[in-house]
Order: sequence, then structure tokens, then C-alpha cells
Amino acid sequence: MFASIGIAFGVGLALALGAGLVRVLNRLEDIHPLWLLVCLGAEVLAYVGYVFALRETARVDGGPELSYRQTFRIVAAGFGAFFAASVSGGFEMDYLALRHAGATRREALARVLGLTTLEYVVLAPAAMIAALILYFGDAFKHPGLTLPWLAVIPGFAVAIWLSSPKRAHRFAHLDEHSFFRRGFGHAIAGLCVVRELLLKPYRHGLGFAGVAVYWFADIVCLWAALQAFGAHIDVLRVLVAYATGYVVSRRALPAGGVGVAEALLTFAFVWFGVPFSAAILAVFGYRIFNYWLALLPALAMHPMVTRLRSEMNNST
Repeated sequence: MFASIGIAFGVGLALALGAGLVRVLNRLEDIHPLWLLVCLGAEVLAYVGYVFALRETARVDGGPELSYRQTFRIVAAGFGAFFAASVSGGFEMDYLALRHAGATRREALARVLGLTTLEYVVLAPAAMIAALILYFGDAFKHPGLTLPWLAVIPGFAVAIWLSSPKRAHRFAHLDEHSFFRRGFGHAIAGLCVVRELLLKPYRHGLGFAGVAVYWFADIVCLWAALQAFGAHIDVLRVLVAYATGYVVSRRALPAGGVGVAEALLTFAFVWFGVPFSAAILAVFGYRIFNYWLALLPALAMHPMVTRLRSEMNNST
């Protein structure tokens, strides 16, 4: 944890010196604190959304039926990145909990990868549409920051092709071979989980809705942080900058991507026209709610995490 604090402080200081320390301090004095309450409320809503997303992903195709209380505990532990500082980030908590609930290794991996994929099935098209509106609406003629999002279209086409019933079974059972073939097989199994979610909205619609609420709330938190430091930017630019600078979620990186996320998001907003000093303060303010406060509920879940890891080690 002290290493994470040191990394965050070092990155923040380097960015502040680059923007001009005096400018940053002057803008800090003009903070509008009421917006920070919006940040807090938005992150609480993000937790709720992710609870629904994880629970529905877990129960796809006869998977474990997690209670809402169980799922919230898993999400709280996973969002507290310090306690999930493995190479797989917060998704390790999802995997351990699914195994504990009775899922096989293959089933647990498929659902964890499916949830990861579902996140970007929701975020990527929204970012692409926003980017195209900005570009073709003459609001933001920066093709290097907008047109690359067109890659979402062929990406979706490939995903649909790979996960079709005709070939998905063959691809998803490659894990008896090399490391790369095994990883590819698990990825296809994750795509199949997402396909099942999307094709049966009457049964699993809350999964899709939960991820949408999660992204919406997290982006609202970031937008409110921008407002708190006087950075007035339209919603479309916030969405594209967020998706551009935060291409991996906090649960996908060890220690929540501390340092990396702050730098990428700050530069993304600078590229989209936000003053450097405002971008730094907004991003670090957002990360207080998105990352650091998330350690508090994770601390309460630490005994559960220790127990799950112990059970997994004993079973191997």
C-alpha cells in the first residue's frame, strides 16, 4: 500500500511540475466542493451496477447462484485494489469466489473473462458513437483521437464470428495444448458467456444493465470531478477521453493501475482541450473516490479474501 501511495504521489508531483505548480495550486483554491458529493454518490451507484453485472454473469448457463450479499462482498474486495494486487487484479476475487461457489476452473475463468468482455461490449460502442459525433459534427476535428474508434466495428464482427455455435465449441476446448492456445480457448469461452447474456435479455438483462450503470456512474464521477475544478467540457468529450485514457478498468490491473491510470487520463483530457492544471486535479480527485476510498470496504472484506485464497491453495 505504501508503494502505491508513493507511486501516486510521484506521478502527481511530476504532472503538477509539468503543468506549473503555481497554476495547480491556484486552481486548487477555487475548488467547488459540492461536486465531490456527486462523485461519492456516483461511485456508490457504480458498486450497485457491478453487483448486478457479476451476479448475472456468474449464473449464465447454469452457473453458481450468488446472493446479492455475497456478490457485494466480492465486488467490494475486488474494487479494493490493494488486496487484489495480483497480476490479474480485482478479477482474481471473482475467480476465487466462483470456484468457492462450486464452479469448475474452466467455468470460473469463462465467467471472469466474460465479465471483462461485457464491460467493453458496453463501453466501446458508446465511445465510438461519441467519437464519430464529435468528428462529423465539426466539434472536434482530431482524427487521431476519434476515428480509431471505428476499429470497434471489425472487432465486434470478429467476436461474433468466433463465438458462433458452429466454431465456438472447437475453439473453446484448446486448453490441452500450448499456453497461447489455452489462453485463446479461455477467451473464446468468455465470448460465449457474453453471447449467452446478450441473446437472452429476458433472463440476463440485468447483467448488461448493470455494466451500463457501472460505466455511467464512473463517468459521472469523473465529470463531477472536472466540474469541481472548473473544467467545463461536454459529455461527448468526457466519454471519449475516459475511454481513451482508461482502456483498462481498475479491476483489470494489479494495484488498480495506480500511476498508469492517472497519467493516461490526465493526458487524455489535455488532448481534448482541458487545461493541464484542471485535468491533473480532476483526475486525482476522481481517483480518490474511484480507487482510494474503495480500500475501506475492501479492508472489511480482507478476512474473506484470505479465506478464499487459503481454500484455493489447499485444494491445489
